[in-house]
Amino acid sequence: MIHMKKILFSIIGVLAVILVVYFVKQPRIHFFQDEIHLSLYDEVKPYEYIEEVSHMNIKEIQIENHVNNEKIGEYKIEYIYHDKVFTLKVFIDDTTPPQFETVNTKILRNDSVDPKTLVKNIQDDSETIVYFKEDYLFNEIKTYRVIVVVEDAFENKTEKNAYVLVEERDTEPPTITGLDKLTMLIGDKIDLKKGIVIKDDHDKNPTLTIDDSNLNIRKTGEYEVYYHVEDHNGNKETYTRDVEVLSQYDNREAKKDGVKTCYLTFDDGPSPNTKKILEILDEYHIKATFFVTGTSPKDAHYIKEAYQKGHTIGLHTYSHDYELIYSSLKNYINDLNKIKELVYEQTGEYTTYMRFPGGSSNLVSKKYNVGIMKRLTHKVIDLGYQYYDWTCINGDGEGIKTIKGLKKKAIEEVNGQEDIMFLMHDSANQGNTVKALPAILDYLIKKGYQFEVVDQYSPTFHHTVQN
Repeated sequence: MIHMKKILFSIIGVLAVILVVYFVKQPRIHFFQDEIHLSLYDEVKPYEYIEEVSHMNIKEIQIENHVNNEKIGEYKIEYIYHDKVFTLKVFIDDTTPPQFETVNTKILRNDSVDPKTLVKNIQDDSETIVYFKEDYLFNEIKTYRVIVVVEDAFENKTEKNAYVLVEERDTEPPTITGLDKLTMLIGDKIDLKKGIVIKDDHDKNPTLTIDDSNLNIRKTGEYEVYYHVEDHNGNKETYTRDVEVLSQYDNREAKKDGVKTCYLTFDDGPSPNTKKILEILDEYHIKATFFVTGTSPKDAHYIKEAYQKGHTIGLHTYSHDYELIYSSLKNYINDLNKIKELVYEQTGEYTTYMRFPGGSSNLVSKKYNVGIMKRLTHKVIDLGYQYYDWTCINGDGEGIKTIKGLKKKAIEEVNGQEDIMFLMHDSANQGNTVKALPAILDYLIKKGYQFEVVDQYSPTFHHTVQN
């Protein structure tokens, strides 16, 4: 019996030694830390987290990195060696304190101040809160230096000084900026608040009263509109704005305000090229105006897509058939109504913006009907439309086909003008316009142009009618 026990213990001992040797010789990875903490956007370096390996060739380790270093959270890196998987936790943390600018303010004695009003342009990767480092009583007539704290969700914080001027009483009236001269045509809708900004040192919502009793939007002339502003402490001021009313047939001129503005327009679409142009405009965050036709019914859905992206849709006749549309007023209006209905089907709205094929100055129409453009330019306005010509072209409608040539023509045409309406084409045969567009946009941006779409306030850039 004793002998059997000795044999059993010997067997157990041998097995134990075998097991120890087995486990000791198992492949292992030893990491410098049990878990890794990185800041947002830090580079993930899986091999650098390995302190040493046992019983494996490090070159044979396959790594599956599941870490998104652009998003805060918990992730993992998997180190795979043959049939074994070793997992290392990785945490992406926000360790960067918020960045912001301070804004000084004025208050009346014993008023309170919301610390949020003293900061602007907060930049951080998580939610932030704003508070004062200490309590302040604004009960003395003086300038207080206060400490504003912006803290994010990961307890990173930044402190900055701001200044609060405490006054005994408010004696400053509200101010109004943006009262540029308004030019409108008879029949236009007018928004007398357009472009204005009202500010007051102590009143967030000053009272505005507009006196437009002298304005007659149905009669040509120059008028004055009066803007009365008053704050809750009784400080008041009156400002004057000039409004010019022109004949409905006149050209609505561009503003000469020192701001370079480009109205980017595309004619003759939609086509598959429209989709490509929309993608480019998305990349540049630029809105344009598309004067559309019905010549490619299968591409009509791009009208809806452009509209939903915030671009303006205008009318360029349904057929774009010069002989048909310029042979009579009746033919033109019928064709215009047809494209108007198509646009309504795609957008749910009737548009009154239009462009004549060839522009209002075209001479081709004379071949089919002498004097028709003089009659048409008045007729469409009488019907509630407004037509828009252009000041610049890239030459894609003039026979220029190369990318280099289109860009060169565009630069020559712009020539430093302050306000431009730029004509290009998005029909199916204008593939190089698509390819040249980024370079043209880069040029316009470099030259300081801002981009606007056609609306009821846009300059019309009418050409001189020649037929």
